[in-house]
Amino acid sequence: MTQARTPREPGPGPALALAFDVGGTSVRGAVVGAGDVSLAEARVPTRTGLAVLDDIAQLGEELLARLSAAARARVAGVGVAFPGLVDTRSGTSLKAVNLGLVDTPVAAPLAERLGLPVAVSHDTAAAAGAIWVDAGSPASAFVAVLGTGVAGVTYVGGRPIVGASGQAGELGHLVVDPAGPPCSCGLRGCVESRAGARRMLESYAALGGDPRITGVAELVARTDHDPGAAQVWSEAITALADGFLAVGALLAPGQIILGGGVAEARGHLLGPLRDRMRERAGVTAVPPVRLSSLGARAGLVGAARLALASTGTGTGTVA
Repeated sequence: MTQARTPREPGPGPALALAFDVGGTSVRGAVVGAGDVSLAEARVPTRTGLAVLDDIAQLGEELLARLSAAARARVAGVGVAFPGLVDTRSGTSLKAVNLGLVDTPVAAPLAERLGLPVAVSHDTAAAAGAIWVDAGSPASAFVAVLGTGVAGVTYVGGRPIVGASGQAGELGHLVVDPAGPPCSCGLRGCVESRAGARRMLESYAALGGDPRITGVAELVARTDHDPGAAQVWSEAITALADGFLAVGALLAPGQIILGGGVAEARGHLLGPLRDRMRERAGVTAVPPVRLSSLGARAGLVGAARLALASTGTGTGTVA
């Protein structure tokens, strides 16, 4: 994590955070206060290149403008949950393939524009940290963040395992079907090529489905009467089941906790996923699987906790 601007003392009252979750389809921003409650929230479609940084800054300016002067004075810092490879110390995007960014400063230009200290974390780490705390900080767990991408963080002894490269948990790029569809990473049949939110919508449209739907919730709502939607969702469930069984075989976590936008399918996801894992488990023990209450807000909550922890005004936990 990095602060690209010297922290300032917030105004009287509990500190607030300006939080951003940069996803593959949208950039979500919020002013978050005590109890992870959003005082103001907005989103814009995700653009690529340097335009995404301009959009984050503009979104931040708009959110701050909605606050009273007293509330504005309580905003202690900015937290950004950013995709791809991130150098958290310098606040730099080393490589964000979907955004078209390489070795691009993120914290510094946002701090200059917003006039606040900025801390940057990998999006999965920020979301998973929030989900883990929300779930009671279990000693042994695999926390999966399901959205445009599919990734997670393994907790052992209550500590996150990030690996030597910092990329441990890239479940989305585990190949579960070598003859499957191409993935954005260049391989075929990765978990994400079936279960990533954007890929599900693309697959549905390719089967003749309505290309105007913009979210997985709309896709799931059609599964009981639309064979194409049912097929895409079933294939996503299978890919996730195989991915989690691989995690179970290698790591045997005490539980698997699901968060992120796709996890908001809730019963449509949890029951079928548990059943599919049992059907395909073989000799692998199937760990308990449960849902986080944070859903799609996990990234924002994690980014807010990051901002407060990095400025010394909160106790946020980020992997």
